[in-house]
Amino acid sequence: MAFLNTALGRFFAISIAIHTLTFFIIRAQPLRSIAQPEPIAVSILPQSERPSVPAARAPKAAPAPRTPQAPTIIAKKDPAVSKEFPAPLRDQPTPVERQREEPAAREPIQETTVIVERPLPTLRELLPSANYSSANSRSSGPVSLNTRDPIYVSYFTKIKQTIEQQWEYPEMALRYGLQGRLFLEFTIGASGHLEQLRMIRSSGSQLLDEEALRAIKAAAPFPPIPSWIKPVPLSISATMEYHDSRLDYRIGR
Repeated sequence: MAFLNTALGRFFAISIAIHTLTFFIIRAQPLRSIAQPEPIAVSILPQSERPSVPAARAPKAAPAPRTPQAPTIIAKKDPAVSKEFPAPLRDQPTPVERQREEPAAREPIQETTVIVERPLPTLRELLPSANYSSANSRSSGPVSLNTRDPIYVSYFTKIKQTIEQQWEYPEMALRYGLQGRLFLEFTIGASGHLEQLRMIRSSGSQLLDEEALRAIKAAAPFPPIPSWIKPVPLSISATMEYHDSRLDYRIGR
């Protein structure tokens, strides 16, 4: 009884009562039969017979006029051609087919290297001969005092040493700071004596030019010309330089 006094109990009791009442109402009413739909009568009409109409025949086309056929030309076999070309031409490939054919692989070319051994020149062949420059000395003009030709080097060194012993820087030129370069030529005989002396280009100072000419004259006679130097007499060209660095003078190179 305490359960029925609660809200849940009341709800449960009311629910049972409603379901019980609904069940009895449904049971009391008779079941209604479901009405079946009335069948629809379908009649099949007999097929009406229709007279068959024969199909119209198409008119026959008029035959086309016959054209005269040209006589068939049958090529005769030329015996001359058959002898020249015994095989049929259709078996031979055309130029296009020949181009399509893959080229044959080339054979590798073997490289052949030929080594030629040449003997090295000897020291005697490298050195100039005794008359190397004497043959053209007359046509080439005077020989430079600073030449490196082995024929003249030893003899010209003695000449330069002799000239430098006599050559001095003028005191007056040092006082006024005179300097310059001059070119001259002189000729030596077979015994070493001075045959000719001339100025080619001045240094711009008469004092310096006169001192250079005086030194060459004072150095003569020079040593005799060696037998391997030709021609005789010997013409020599020289460059003499004066600098303002106090007693700095030399035969130019």
